Amino acid sequence: MRIVAWQHPVNETLIRALEDTFPGSVQRASLVDTMQVLLDGHADCALVPSDQALSSQDQVDILPAVGISSWTNPWMSLVVGDQLGAATMGIMHAPEGRSAALLAGLVLKEHYNTVVALHEQEQLPEGLAEHALVTVPLADADGGDGAAAVAADSGEGVALDLGQEWSELAGYPFVWSLFVGRKDENHEDAIRVIRGVAARLDRDRVELERSWDLDDVQSDFFLNHVRVAVDDLAIASLTQFCDHLYYYGITEEILPVQFASLPKDDQDDFEEDGLTGEIDE
Repeated sequence: MRIVAWQHPVNETLIRALEDTFPGSVQRASLVDTMQVLLDGHADCALVPSDQALSSQDQVDILPAVGISSWTNPWMSLVVGDQLGAATMGIMHAPEGRSAALLAGLVLKEHYNTVVALHEQEQLPEGLAEHALVTVPLADADGGDGAAAVAADSGEGVALDLGQEWSELAGYPFVWSLFVGRKDENHEDAIRVIRGVAARLDRDRVELERSWDLDDVQSDFFLNHVRVAVDDLAIASLTQFCDHLYYYGITEEILPVQFASLPKDDQDDFEEDGLTGEIDE
């Protein structure tokens, strides 16, 4: 089983569980490269951002039961100063921040009536993480030397947790990543083994947390916040996200959330493992 996974902190513990199960067969890749590795035939399945999975359903099948979702996310945040509530705002991001920037633009428009201009740069100003989102004066969003960006991202102002913002807006946890396989291929083996890894990850959280060298933020997120089941709440969240992807011009139509299927016996096994159906928070 060859797996390529979007290397982002929100996926770290699931990736580690996959690496423990398939030593040497899990490739970590950037947001930009993960889907392409799959489509080029160098992996059997991929863990990708949910917006990529949903908007690429003409090329991939979304695998059921397993994904990463949460009500909050310590790595998906945006610091907003006096611009919060303004009519317009500029956001600068690197390619790795593309999915976060899309979500930021969505929640700012829906929650704060702020229209956001997104500007992607190959590299953010020195000192900023590749996942960072940077608020800038709208006039500076398309260029400049980055001085305004550094000042705007200095930490002053209100820090918006984009996971919490989505949860308050939609009433569901945000689904950050999903597994996909190439369109119309046989995914039964991949679904079964990924389901098994996720079931162990969910069941043995305390034991795994003690065995892994996680920092305090990562440990808290793993033990208390991360959800690995694509359950009723996650599916409802994805359905609502599909509406927004259409309204914001990411997709040409409102797409249904469709999953690759398994025979009935395997669907029953999913229910027994607790990886389908609603999970209480």
